[in-house]
Amino acid sequence: MDDIDNMLYYGIISTLWYMAKGDAMITKTDKLKTMLGIILVLIAVTALLFWEAEGREMLLMENVLVIENDIKAGEKLHPELLRTVSVPAGSLVDGAIAPGDIHLFEGKEAAVDIVRGAQLSSRYLRDADEKPKPETSFFLIRNEWIYMCTSSLRRGDDVKITSADGKTVIGIYPVSFVKDGDGREVTDSTSGMYSFTGSGGDTERVNSSAPIHHIEIRCELNEYRRIIEYCAGKAGAPLMLVRKEAA
Repeated sequence: MDDIDNMLYYGIISTLWYMAKGDAMITKTDKLKTMLGIILVLIAVTALLFWEAEGREMLLMENVLVIENDIKAGEKLHPELLRTVSVPAGSLVDGAIAPGDIHLFEGKEAAVDIVRGAQLSSRYLRDADEKPKPETSFFLIRNEWIYMCTSSLRRGDDVKITSADGKTVIGIYPVSFVKDGDGREVTDSTSGMYSFTGSGGDTERVNSSAPIHHIEIRCELNEYRRIIEYCAGKAGAPLMLVRKEAA
């Protein structure tokens, strides 16, 4: 901003000085320098205004649909229930629906309860005539249970939960929340930078905003009881949490 201010100051002062001295004292070189200075100032100011108004969002953010109000499982979705917001590319949930893909939820209903402000994901939808799945809820995987957790695990992923030695597979579950020690959601702190290079996938999960402390999964109560029973009586941290790669 200092460079832009200096250029603007120089251009204005130079123009006023030449106007005060009169046309007779202004050489062609002086006129050319003044015009060039003014043009550069205008270009710089225009570029700055474009970056602040649209450029930053175009390069670093993604438009997604979010829920305007709480939606209960079984409720049909309509466009008026949604709004468009811009979020960092690294914060997109798996299956997030962009405004241009609004046709994907036509004739669909919510497969689970969706809270206000949540990104709309194809994972949360089902056909209106589809048989409802057993009731699920959010369940905590406690920090003291975790022997190892994949650092790239994020909300919206699937996590494979096994024994600490990896020999016993307990189950694969959708991840609802990934929290740090202060209860904040763990995201990637520099995901927007990768928009310039065009890299994607795991390269957008290099720098976590904080170490993972605990996670919450969505499953049926009897499945969660099975996890509790497995952890009961085990010495140390009995679970290994591995991010399941998309098929």
